[in-house]
Amino acid sequence: MILKATAVAALLAPHLVQAQEAGDKAASQSDRVYPDEIIVQARKRDERLIDIPETISAITADTIRSAGISSLNDVGRQTPNIILNRRQDNEPNVVIRGVGAFGNTQGVGFYIDDVQNFTDQSAAVEDVERIEILKGPQGTLYGGSNIGGAIKYVLKRPTADYGGEARVEYGTFDTVNAFAAVNAPLADDFAARVSGYYNHMGGFIRNTLLGGHPDASTEWGTRIAIGWQPSDAVDIQLSYRHNELHNGGNVYVTAAETSSGADYVRTADYSEDVMNKRRVDGIIANLSWDMGAVELTNITSWTRRKNDLLWDLDYSSADAVTAFTGDRNTSTVFTEELRLTSADGSPFDWLVGAYYASIDNRGLTNDVDLLLGPDADGPLFIKDYNNGDTIERQYALFGTANYRIDAFRIGAGLRVARSQFTGRDYNVPISVDVNDTTVLPKLTLSYDIAPDVMLYANYAIGSEPGRVNVTTGTGGAYRSERASSYEAGIKGSVLDRRLSFELAGYYIDYKRRQFETQFVNDDGTIAEEVANIGTSVSYGIEGGLSYRPIDGLTLAASGGWLHSRWDDAAAVYKFVPIDGLTVPNSPSFTANASIDYRVPLSGDLELGLRGDYSHVGKFYWNIQNTSFQPAYDLVNLRVSIGDPEGRWQIALRGENLFNEKYYNEFTADVFTVGEGLGAPGTPRRILASLSFKM
Repeated sequence: MILKATAVAALLAPHLVQAQEAGDKAASQSDRVYPDEIIVQARKRDERLIDIPETISAITADTIRSAGISSLNDVGRQTPNIILNRRQDNEPNVVIRGVGAFGNTQGVGFYIDDVQNFTDQSAAVEDVERIEILKGPQGTLYGGSNIGGAIKYVLKRPTADYGGEARVEYGTFDTVNAFAAVNAPLADDFAARVSGYYNHMGGFIRNTLLGGHPDASTEWGTRIAIGWQPSDAVDIQLSYRHNELHNGGNVYVTAAETSSGADYVRTADYSEDVMNKRRVDGIIANLSWDMGAVELTNITSWTRRKNDLLWDLDYSSADAVTAFTGDRNTSTVFTEELRLTSADGSPFDWLVGAYYASIDNRGLTNDVDLLLGPDADGPLFIKDYNNGDTIERQYALFGTANYRIDAFRIGAGLRVARSQFTGRDYNVPISVDVNDTTVLPKLTLSYDIAPDVMLYANYAIGSEPGRVNVTTGTGGAYRSERASSYEAGIKGSVLDRRLSFELAGYYIDYKRRQFETQFVNDDGTIAEEVANIGTSVSYGIEGGLSYRPIDGLTLAASGGWLHSRWDDAAAVYKFVPIDGLTVPNSPSFTANASIDYRVPLSGDLELGLRGDYSHVGKFYWNIQNTSFQPAYDLVNLRVSIGDPEGRWQIALRGENLFNEKYYNEFTADVFTVGEGLGAPGTPRRILASLSFKM
């Protein structure tokens, strides 16, 4: 009774029973599944991916392994109209369909097992069963604010079988990746899973002054998960995770901007041995109680992050500006979600829930000390330069209901939320409170034009609460932002379920956009603050195909076109009108494709070949559209040989094989026109791996 997923999947649709009967065969083929068979919980209940009337991408554990997905950067390349990567201060950058922003603003929620993650969203992708990418506002199903979408990590749960897996990988730039997990039943109704990982990369940016590589990174973590079913009706899942990341933090290179984009640079001349160390501990307790007609779920979480840093903020050999950790380096988060879900199998299904979150000192740089060296007219130690304290409380009631009449379905949802944010700036000193109450609706219509083909349309409103700038000396508050999203599409599976497809168009009206700005303080240092810039409008189209012409061969491709512009005559950035300019980090065209081929060499060996391609069109880094990233293409290839049942495998993987030069981040230098600070993308890398599974 520890794991019910296969039984639930068989109940979802009559033809899935046949797939379940072939379960042993599927397991012997490296746990591969087909798009119409993927079971997700995007709407807090088990459903086939192709039965959900909105754009959702699901990346299975098999794809995570074969495509070498190990970081946020890799996840973002799996679906169109999304820019996703890890910022140099280890926070996430994410823009979906032009919604969201780089820097200290939110917009897209990250989740671990239905718990919103505020602390370590950029942690390594390990022991993950599935990644779900939901596009569009999700507040009616998720307690946290998700104006642009949600990215869910569904971690592997303890099962009733003994098992284990291990993988070790080595490659270019002294890359060492290792992972191991053990699963064991401890009693008839009790099981545990323990996993751990270690990832290291020696870095590829060279410090010409001190030597070494300031972007060198080491990350390790462990997770203990316990599953207990004291009765057929009660399921208790408890997990603890700990991870530590030690890297340079804020490692930017100085690059000249040209008419063809910024020069690609992989050298720096820092005068300091920069450092950023993050430690996270998290606990999640999930209780599910099947009460017959309804199911009760309670999810409680507690997370703590400690962060220490030493950054060279002049990004040069000058002994000028160095930042240190201040007195407050700890963030704590507590969340509670309680929901009731219908479970009687009738044409009318519903879900209602309540959500609470307490988030103290979410910001990474709320409290930072500075040392101004001789090259900045020092030495002068400025204690508590950024001396801020933030307290955030979120409350929400949310619910959805769906009704089916033959092939027609109608769904509606509502979220009523209250956000309370207090920002204290002790440098001024000042204390500012921002309170927001929002009502966010959602409406969905769908019609099955064939057994596995659906037309759908939905409308939803999303909102991100307003907050207070506490690190700039202004204590300025900014208002909540709000997006109205419209989507219509078709998705399904045909040709005896060998061809799966989806096509969607969307329109998003995005008001009071929160955007991070930079300016120079009176003391000559760079400061950042968030402000409401104005209204933008995004519209576009995206689609994808997955085709299995023969057993063992899967071809997949997807692409998206996006038009995202500022549409507000009153929108001004640094006293310059921006109406009609392109929204930053919103490429007009993105695409990806993959070929996965597995063929038996004998009864004991299977050959695997996989190729992945992703394209990112030209986009602008800044609001003024004066700094841009040219279009670039990435190609990865992987070849493997191993046991057909997945008990062992040897693989060789090449990433960015054509050594494409691009930046994951770029910020125009506020001091020098024509220069900027960039975070270069990883050059070509070759990795060899050995894995075992039992």
